[in-house]
Amino acid sequence: MNQRPRRNGRLRLSTSPKAGRFGDGLRRAARLLLAALREIFDESAYARFLERNRVVSSPSTYAAFLREHEVAKARRPRCC
Repeated sequence: MNQRPRRNGRLRLSTSPKAGRFGDGLRRAARLLLAALREIFDESAYARFLERNRVVSSPSTYAAFLREHEVAKARRPRCC
């Protein structure tokens, strides 16, 4: 493998420009997967709650988030 110039302090070992595009695509896919997991496990919802209420994360604010989340869940219509 030929060494390519450093970019952002990292040594690139790729000889093909396509390899860089593949890596970029792989990083985008990983970011998308992580964002989906954060939504599934309510991490993003909690972050939005903290920002909306302008509070810092703590056990009491998480408890408030859970109460708000449960109230919102109870209002949603159930199917089947």
